[in-house]
Amino acid sequence: MGIKFFLSDLHIGDGAANDDFVYDSELIRLMNQLKDVDEKYEIVVLGDGLELLESESVRKIGFVDFDQACKLVSKDAVESIINRHKSVFEFLRTFAKTNKIHYVVGNHDYYLLVNDDLKNALTDFMNSKNFNIIPHFYDEETGIFAQHGSQHDLMYSFTIAKNGELVPPLGDYVTRYTMGSFEPVLKSVHLPMEIVRDYDNIRPTMDAIDWLEYVNVVYKVPVDLVGEWVKSFLKIFNTQEFDKWIKARFPRTYGFGEFFFRNSLFFQMGRKITRWGDEIQRFRGTNYLKSKAEKLLNAFNMPQWRLSEKDVAGYSKEVPEIDYSKLKVVLFGHNHLPGFYVIPTPHGTKYYVNTGTWRPLVEKSRGKWGQLIFHKKTELNYVVIETNKDEPVVETHLVSRVVLN
Repeated sequence: MGIKFFLSDLHIGDGAANDDFVYDSELIRLMNQLKDVDEKYEIVVLGDGLELLESESVRKIGFVDFDQACKLVSKDAVESIINRHKSVFEFLRTFAKTNKIHYVVGNHDYYLLVNDDLKNALTDFMNSKNFNIIPHFYDEETGIFAQHGSQHDLMYSFTIAKNGELVPPLGDYVTRYTMGSFEPVLKSVHLPMEIVRDYDNIRPTMDAIDWLEYVNVVYKVPVDLVGEWVKSFLKIFNTQEFDKWIKARFPRTYGFGEFFFRNSLFFQMGRKITRWGDEIQRFRGTNYLKSKAEKLLNAFNMPQWRLSEKDVAGYSKEVPEIDYSKLKVVLFGHNHLPGFYVIPTPHGTKYYVNTGTWRPLVEKSRGKWGQLIFHKKTELNYVVIETNKDEPVVETHLVSRVVLN
């Protein structure tokens, strides 16, 4: 019982170009403040706490397949992150002597789950039985279930093929491929480092094309960045990794999918589809993670909707045994969209919470005269659930910060 402190998508990195975490002192201050309220509170890191996928160690591995990548990432990846953010990890190690830390794995730190060298590097440093690395968090007593959320994302979830083979997420390979193919192009044109960093923080991702066009004009870049970006992605769609993924994910229509993805018109269509989809989501106030939470909470009185093998594929060999009649709160992270949603159900009010992120977001907007502009903001979001009462009290903290020019 007591307080449970949920946060996700910190993306604490090794200092390389994709490490945007500069909030060490703020995180330590926050964790100290919570200890003043409840000395025995628990921390639940809901995925992507460490930025392993976009670390320098992974970059050096190159364009290998997923299984090789999982095996080849050395413990240096974890050690570099710890050394870069020593104060945070020293605090957590001291904290874990008396308090529990539940580290749920996401898609950017997935290697921790399957690579013993990485796992041991982190657990050895923490040196406490109170620190555990897990695929999901479930507290039956308080009715709380939490996953990172990548398990429900088309690009970042594993696929179980017809023959039972587990096909890795395409998103992992795409990220590693663009790190080695397109990002060097972006760095070669001598842009300010903060602009290079912004590339990885654009939301939605398909707005990257508009952002690259914007950068080309504003910074008078002599290279066609959009053309190089499209070229990089078209190469990805001609790899064995893509073939394997699309045949497993779309076994009946993969032929059409191959043509669609391998055609440069896909990117123009994708931009329009993304914008249209975003507008629909804003109008309906929904997203795919919220929809999944509604199903788990039985919002539609369809008790047959339960977590299945595909919802934990790659993360766990067994579907978690959940008492759905007592489930009150579902938490996800992953999509960097913080939110608190009241979910009416036939069995009373329940809740879906997204823990948001602790990294910058670059979003598109329009200027006074309709011109395309991009603005950058930092989000420091977290959730506190107090469980020492008859009913849990859910408190979300959605913090946005901008630098005024």
